[in-house]
Formats: sequence, structure tokens, C-alpha cells
Amino acid sequence: MNHSTSSELPVGLKEAENPAFKVGSQAIIRADHMAGMSGATATIVGAYTTTAYTVSYTPTTGGEKVTNHKWVTESELSAN
Repeated sequence: MNHSTSSELPVGLKEAENPAFKVGSQAIIRADHMAGMSGATATIVGAYTTTAYTVSYTPTTGGEKVTNHKWVTESELSAN
């Protein structure tokens, strides 16, 4: 899996006016799709108003289908 470490925001994201987790606050991560992630302390560095999707896909580079990959934002998708 190749995760971006860029600080650039996807086009069209807007800061949330009243997020559940405010910038600078901390939370415990419950996701476990990467080693060492579950139970780690996260510092919230941004909160945005958007729609996120859970998607399944077959990699264009070959390989097995990835099922229920999480946190793809609306700006990262395009219709067929």
C-alpha cells in the first residue's frame, strides 16, 4: 500500500466548522490495517467537510482484489 505523506490537500476540501475532533486534540486509533496502528495515539492535524467511501478494487498493476479499502474521499473518485 502506498500512502501519501504530502501535506497538500485534495482539491475542493473545506475545513469543517465544528468537527468531532478539533485540530490539535488527540484520539486513539482503532483502525488496524497497518502494523502498529491500532491503539496508537493520533494528533488531529486537520478536519474537513467531505464524503468518504469504503471501496473494493482490483489493482491496475495486477494482483488480488483489495476488499473494503477505507477512506477514499469523494475528490479521489471519478464516475465510469
